[in-house]
Amino acid sequence: MRVPGSKPLHLIVTTVLAVCFLFSPLSTVQADTVISGSASSTTSALQSLQTFARSVENGRSSQLVGIYAPDVMAFSVVQQPSGNASFVSTRTSVLTQFAAASRYGSTGILAHNTLAGANFYNLKTGDIVSAIYGDGTIDLYRIDQIQKYQALDPYSPYSNFVDLSNPGVQISSTDLFYRTYGLGNVLVLQTCLAKDGNDSWGRTFVIASPLNGNPADYYKAYGYGKIIGKITPRSVSLSSLN
Repeated sequence: MRVPGSKPLHLIVTTVLAVCFLFSPLSTVQADTVISGSASSTTSALQSLQTFARSVENGRSSQLVGIYAPDVMAFSVVQQPSGNASFVSTRTSVLTQFAAASRYGSTGILAHNTLAGANFYNLKTGDIVSAIYGDGTIDLYRIDQIQKYQALDPYSPYSNFVDLSNPGVQISSTDLFYRTYGLGNVLVLQTCLAKDGNDSWGRTFVIASPLNGNPADYYKAYGYGKIIGKITPRSVSLSSLN
């Protein structure tokens, strides 16, 4: 399969699946966040979403600039340089948007598991993730599934993979792409899976679908209670709770 004006699919796939070992820091760095308060402080934790959204605004409505998950992360997002599908930020609290994923209708986010990607392992199915755009608008997603794979040849971008939920079956990198980014209309957070001292042993994909309904209800489910101020989402109206 070939996307008009882009690299063949197999080159895109092997490039993004190789990102785990393109950067290997000497030691694990703890990712810092801009989240304030705690789960027991019902308004301050949610207020930090509003504060964070304002801090990353740049006026560009089409540019993804931040990813937020309550009590897990509030990280800015940078774009890959043109023609460099293997670029992944090496800054501690910065995520990278995988440009090629948008050609298949998905939003892809990359991070090294020794840096910001370590926080992906604090996410679970049912959690809400906010994608913040440059004009301050927000898309909300709910995590549907978390897929984990062993790379049979961790240091090769052409490796086959084993689905850890079905270890008797091997799949190609192209099949893995279609199982994740190829789903379309999803948010995919990708990082590497470490095991036996090897930071590139496998790959983890956190996959979330767009939310329907009033986002305020979903945030209330987290125990944050009343929303202070107003957040402007891209797809649905977010009103303050009374």
